[in-house]
Amino acid sequence: MIAVIAGTGTLPIEACKNLLAAQKSFFVVSLFPENNQYELVSATNGTVEIATLPVYKAGAVLDFLKDKATSHVLFIGKVDKGLLLKKLKLDWLAIKLLGSAMTKSDKDLMETLLAELASHNIQVIRQDEVLGGLLVRPGVLTGSLNPDIQKDITIGLDAAISIAHANIGQTVVVKDGMVLAVEAIEGTDQCIKRGIELGKEGVVICKAARLDQNTKFDLPTLGPASLSAFQPGQVKAIAWLSSHTLIAQKDEFIALAQALGITLVSVNLDEKNKGA
Repeated sequence: MIAVIAGTGTLPIEACKNLLAAQKSFFVVSLFPENNQYELVSATNGTVEIATLPVYKAGAVLDFLKDKATSHVLFIGKVDKGLLLKKLKLDWLAIKLLGSAMTKSDKDLMETLLAELASHNIQVIRQDEVLGGLLVRPGVLTGSLNPDIQKDITIGLDAAISIAHANIGQTVVVKDGMVLAVEAIEGTDQCIKRGIELGKEGVVICKAARLDQNTKFDLPTLGPASLSAFQPGQVKAIAWLSSHTLIAQKDEFIALAQALGITLVSVNLDEKNKGA
């Protein structure tokens, strides 16, 4: 039996649809039902069990998985790590995992969790096994490149890859060869907001991941929601690594970018490293 551990956003909905289409048996553990519970129920046509458990009650989640004879889990959707700064009533397993992790980076926390699950014979499914169709081939999806945009993309992706390897964040905002904002624990949206506040208009957003990213969790994601707060002219281009980024609701994403005059670029990592 497969368990879908659903964070926020639209990716859990996409994953459920794909699992249903593949005729897989699964249930859902919704960590943030206030965010997407209705959509999860709608996507599964009421045919799949959806349980709600808080993210900070890891022991309760594990007990539920064991009760359901879970063999595999899929972690999908966003979990705001800023929750760790709040005074939550963590249960015994959450405290154990936080204490066992080398650092509180996403990578160390998730790998500690994966090891705990493996000790209970529960394996983790790679996100790209279920959502591989959301990876977009290299190229310009809409808009056009020019030397200035290309220069900012090169600077931004180099910086984004560096901070991803340092377990800091995945997003960088650039303008005219200058890095304006770097993502940390505040998250992508606040990083971009800060970059736009500084750059005013014509900024370039770059999103990357560790080049050795564990595809079982935390693949960067872009979609229509990523553009919802932008005004025309604020963002000139958005670029990402084609092999490391999921694009949710691609058609809507492209259409909204066109309306906002944003160039979208999926970058081939090998070509980037050649200086292309």
